[in-house]
Amino acid sequence: MEGNEKSTQVQILMTSIPVQTATSEDTVEAISNKMKENQVGSVVVVNEKNHPLGIVTERDIIRKVIADGKDPKTTKVDDIKTTSLITIDPETNLYDAALIMTKYRIRRLPVVKDNTLYGIITSDDLVRYLYEKNKKDPMLSAMGRFKEIEELD
Repeated sequence: MEGNEKSTQVQILMTSIPVQTATSEDTVEAISNKMKENQVGSVVVVNEKNHPLGIVTERDIIRKVIADGKDPKTTKVDDIKTTSLITIDPETNLYDAALIMTKYRIRRLPVVKDNTLYGIITSDDLVRYLYEKNKKDPMLSAMGRFKEIEELD
């Protein structure tokens, strides 16, 4: 990324509140249904003050519940959430957000302000931004594969 990715803040692209959240006591079945209904790949685990405690992704459900033969109806979010939560501030620029995602090999970054969940930005958000920003670039149009992507639009 270059150009205004160093000045554009993540709060411009992020999904703002209400972000899909869960409590530590929710069951995996309940959050799986929430994720399906809302077409999202994760939920941020928060306490009663909306302070982020962790995150659960589809990958966590597959690896920590399904593959281990646990019952999603009785397994609690607290048992599978990732607690080493990496977060960013709403004023973080897109370039730095992308660097953090790359460094830690993650696809979702909760956006936190004053220890309160403010939103979430995903790798899909960044890709969509770059696509929209660059789809009219004549150099990219000259590259054959870019036209195939246009047809998907």
